[in-house]
Amino acid sequence: MSFQTPLYELHRGDGARFVDFAGWEMPIQFQSITAEHKVVREQAGLFDVSHMGRFWVRGGPAARFLEWMVPSRVADLTPGRVRYTVVLNPEGGIKDDILVTCLRTDLYMLVVNASNRDKLFSWFRNALVDGVECEDRTFETGMMAIQGPASLAITNRLLGTDCSAMKYYHAQELGEGLLVSRTGYTGEDGFEIIAPAARIVDLWRQAREMGARPAGLGARDSLRLEMGYALYGHELSEEITPLEAGLERVIAWDKDFIGKDALLRQKEAGPARHRIGFRLTGKGIPRQGCLLFEKEEAVGETTSGGFSPVLGIGIGLGLVRRGHPAGEGLAVEIRGQKIPAQVVQPPFVAKRVKS
Repeated sequence: MSFQTPLYELHRGDGARFVDFAGWEMPIQFQSITAEHKVVREQAGLFDVSHMGRFWVRGGPAARFLEWMVPSRVADLTPGRVRYTVVLNPEGGIKDDILVTCLRTDLYMLVVNASNRDKLFSWFRNALVDGVECEDRTFETGMMAIQGPASLAITNRLLGTDCSAMKYYHAQELGEGLLVSRTGYTGEDGFEIIAPAARIVDLWRQAREMGARPAGLGARDSLRLEMGYALYGHELSEEITPLEAGLERVIAWDKDFIGKDALLRQKEAGPARHRIGFRLTGKGIPRQGCLLFEKEEAVGETTSGGFSPVLGIGIGLGLVRRGHPAGEGLAVEIRGQKIPAQVVQPPFVAKRVKS
């Protein structure tokens, strides 16, 4: 049986088409993926992200505990700061990518992917040290994202506060369990709001009345692909390390953390593969699992692919062997046809997050 978010009935009223996603009944689209994508790029889209896991980690040693659990620095986070990082297994593979928000120096909130919530909650609970607690508050809260050029104006009206001075990857508690952060997964300026389940329903209704239009998981995926953002189960997995995924920036090498020894060995030897972005120069739409060729040699495969509504072409991400592609001649095999492509450093379209 699938879980339903607090906003499920509102989605039904808006004519959503639902899919099962990581055990949740989620809207894949309301009208069309392309229309919802363009609303986010041009105005403001509204996403239900209540399916994502939300953990609270508290206690005096919480920062020291999290320093061991993730490769990024945590102890330097001051209240209101948000940091993107990953959780590693002992072999250096990625168990999940997460956001860590410092609420107080003894209280942190983690937002994790829905597909990994149970796995990560057990992972953290089994590693707890004296004085640290971990609580899963996913089902008593809701989470929504307002993304796009009009998101600031709508969020200010919605919350009755001025968020214009809030920096990117910062958050603010507004009382009564309400938390707003200037974060998102679209490459546009935007905000994510966490609130008690009943409150999130009211906030969603009000945001709709203020002009934000609902968007589903389909547009969320096409938007993140245009930014070249990694997605768990595609660019990230237990078998893919941060060095292979292009995420060495999240690693603080001067501290200890789970998986450090394995990553140091890989860094010294050099990763056997690395992530690339590409755009098709011929007609076609790439999908996950397409072979990538350099001339006639298979050198890797796509991890994500799709159609860019902004560019009007097929784009994608992939993992290729070290040393490739060395020059011209990249092609993507789609339905038995090799479609020419060009290596591109993402983002594929301009990023417009708050600087």
